[in-house]
Amino acid sequence: MKKPKIDPQIVDLQDKLNRSLADYANFQKRVEREKEAFASLTLVSIILRFLEVMDDYLLVGTHLKNEGLNMANKKFMTTLQNYGLTEIKAENQKFDPSIMECQVVVEGEDDKVVYVSKIGYMFNGQCLRPATVAVGKKDLNKKTL
Repeated sequence: MKKPKIDPQIVDLQDKLNRSLADYANFQKRVEREKEAFASLTLVSIILRFLEVMDDYLLVGTHLKNEGLNMANKKFMTTLQNYGLTEIKAENQKFDPSIMECQVVVEGEDDKVVYVSKIGYMFNGQCLRPATVAVGKKDLNKKTL
């Protein structure tokens, strides 16, 4: 049995169609990735602005000792955590310059965070804002010759 001859023009058009369909599928994937990246960037920008306000509320909460304000702060923080925000636990930890910023060196255990002056945050596994900390150093006041 003889195979029917296929017109080369049909083969060429079929090839062009397959390439166009593949290009379109790749285009759709790229657009989807770009939309997700834009949405994530927008969310990060909004969260950074909220963190500035949250810092103020936390400061007020430490001075007022108001249970209602503390509950509202916790609820607000839980909402931000639902979007991927996590607090950097720095106090009494070894100083890590990738997620912490040393504000001052004080007497204490070498390279250990003595206190946190500004809470740092991670967003989906990346440092959004480093924790501002005081780092300890033994014999800080000892004079050397």
